[in-house]
Amino acid sequence: MAARFCLLALTSVVGALVLTGCSTLGTASPPRGSIPLSGPGAMAALSSNDCGSFAAHIEQLRLAEPAQTPVSAESATAGLIATSQDPAEAGHAESGEPEEHPTLERLPLFSATPSGLSKPAGWQPWTVNRNKIPTRYTLTEVDQRMVLHAEADSSASGLYVALVGREPGMLNWTWKTRDVIRSADNSLAPREDSPLRIFVAFDGDKGSLSLKDQLMYEMARLTTGREMPYATLMYIWGGRKPEGSVVSNPHTERVRMIVVDSGTRHTGEWRCHRRDLRADYRKAFGADPGKVVAIGLMTDTDNTRSRAESWYGDIALD
Repeated sequence: MAARFCLLALTSVVGALVLTGCSTLGTASPPRGSIPLSGPGAMAALSSNDCGSFAAHIEQLRLAEPAQTPVSAESATAGLIATSQDPAEAGHAESGEPEEHPTLERLPLFSATPSGLSKPAGWQPWTVNRNKIPTRYTLTEVDQRMVLHAEADSSASGLYVALVGREPGMLNWTWKTRDVIRSADNSLAPREDSPLRIFVAFDGDKGSLSLKDQLMYEMARLTTGREMPYATLMYIWGGRKPEGSVVSNPHTERVRMIVVDSGTRHTGEWRCHRRDLRADYRKAFGADPGKVVAIGLMTDTDNTRSRAESWYGDIALD
């Protein structure tokens, strides 16, 4: 779900996505290893999947939240880019120029989208590169509420919201998929697809990164005019790894995935998740997180050349 990207592109590796953040003025992270039992191979906490509590929480948000006014991102660039695509192609608009979008204070709820719209208000589209087939996203009514319907056919693209930097809190969402991608394996680049993903982009001190990562980030800035986020945490519905698994992105160490649903046991069911972003970031990266600067989603089947049909309910950051 991506940022814009790197040395890794020179190897013609295709597929990893990272959310783009806004600014990069966060506090330096503590050294890796300062928090034990973290990183790939570690196990994160399992979700409770209490959909009754989720529905009540979302209803409270709908009643309490006034309409929000976008905040101009003067010093920030917002959008998504592919971290392992050709730099000349990664994440550009059709004109070839990167687009800037306003940052928001909160995530717009799909269920609160005004009637008559086919696309969710406040969520911006992004593409992996101009050669990729985009995934189709449309609002639809399911069980008397508006949700986002995703249809992928050898395709990859997503939606995102650039946020005014805020402290990591609790991320709540619900989703459903018709089936898993049976040939997918998120630890392998040629098979790195998922029917459901939610990305969280974090700010941080890029000066603390390795030389390789700093070169990658600088190449992204020079070739696309956009900044990669310091780190991206991704929640996925996996096909092979057990729930709670922390998986390293096969292209870059700056993206870590947590499997919150896995396999076919719950396909066709609404799954509700409430995740502690700070705890999950520590488990994935072994450090304390900076501020959250963007959240996005993606259903992708481009690497496995397969199909997926999924639904995203409301996503809320407390």
